[in-house]
Amino acid sequence: MERIEVLIAGAGVIGSAIACALVERGVRDVCVADLDLSGRYASSELNAGGARATWWQEVNIAACRDSLAFFAEHAAEFSFRRTGYLWLYADAGLWERARAVRALQERLGVSVETLAPGDVTRRFPVVDRALEELVGATFSPGDGLLNPNALRRWYQERATAGGARFLRSHYLDELELAETAPGTRRVVRADFTEVQKPGAGDEGRLYERILTQNGVPAEAALGQHAFEPKIFVNALGAWSPTVSARLGVPSQSQPVRRQIAIVDVRSHDLPRAVDLHALPMIVDASGLYFHPEGPYTLVGYSNPDEPAGYRFDYDGDDFFEREIWPRLAHRASAFERAHHVRGWAGLYAVTPDCSGILGRVAGTSNAIEAHSFTGRGVMQSRAIGRGVAELICDGRYSALDLSPLSPARFARPREEWLQEDLHI
Repeated sequence: MERIEVLIAGAGVIGSAIACALVERGVRDVCVADLDLSGRYASSELNAGGARATWWQEVNIAACRDSLAFFAEHAAEFSFRRTGYLWLYADAGLWERARAVRALQERLGVSVETLAPGDVTRRFPVVDRALEELVGATFSPGDGLLNPNALRRWYQERATAGGARFLRSHYLDELELAETAPGTRRVVRADFTEVQKPGAGDEGRLYERILTQNGVPAEAALGQHAFEPKIFVNALGAWSPTVSARLGVPSQSQPVRRQIAIVDVRSHDLPRAVDLHALPMIVDASGLYFHPEGPYTLVGYSNPDEPAGYRFDYDGDDFFEREIWPRLAHRASAFERAHHVRGWAGLYAVTPDCSGILGRVAGTSNAIEAHSFTGRGVMQSRAIGRGVAELICDGRYSALDLSPLSPARFARPREEWLQEDLHI
């Protein structure tokens, strides 16, 4: 059994950011293990690439603000561009809340403009239909888009250069905990099963089988790697509930499918005033969101009735025709004749209040949770990675107080949770 200073389960954007922040603090003995190191099923790889600080909870605003500042410092490496976010409102109650929280956003250094419905089309000509439904809009020019794959790869490369190890095709099989004091346990052993590296044609089927069944088929196992960690971190995102169960704590997270479509309008003449390439991220009042993606437009919609579960199947033309095109054409005439190119599905790790989980695992002395950021893992990753490194090295947060994200909040009355409604 190998002794290790910090063992991180999960090499998605959060696990990789933590490893990066640790080596920057001088911690060299770091190991990150993941079945899906390439990120084929990683939520950060399958998202829309948005990065914004326009949230309604202070800790979410601040964590995104600090991460966006970091993205701007490395704009060329992450393809980060401040295109802004335009958020359209048709619900008067939500609009009042958006206007009320603007003071908090501005106090935290996040600039947010409020727009009347008539101003929306003048500023953004693509929004030219059903304006009578809108009660207002916000535009946050400091928000934008980036390449999540480049960001995660940067974290991993920086961590590796500092001495961290990343183990590919390793699945967390068992955790052993021992009581060290009455009511307190510690992780004393973590067993990872190394899985046979499948060929490209079989990789999806094998990995999906392992991920969704939470077990390793006997024919795929190559052997085991056992660790004795000084610190163990659960950063497995949508798969964090399997680790929570082994740690003996209730899971406050569940995986929910999100689908994204790529559409094309290039074959049709557009009004001269409409430049799709110059669009910000636009979030429609219907819940639809879209932004330029190379020569195409990326469009997403989250079905509020989507059941929880590990699903990666994409509904294809049916999804486009049922959920995407009607909402797009209803708001923007430029998309009236858009056609479907392709799409994909990924997972959100969703909590009851739609805010992330970060902090020490109750009843343990050396286990930390950092997962389930409900779609904002990429945009909070730098702040979260830094915060976990502070917690490990210093025993407390210093640059930014992330304690409101502690899983302990779910034991308190619901009104004390971090309800975040401004998500897509």
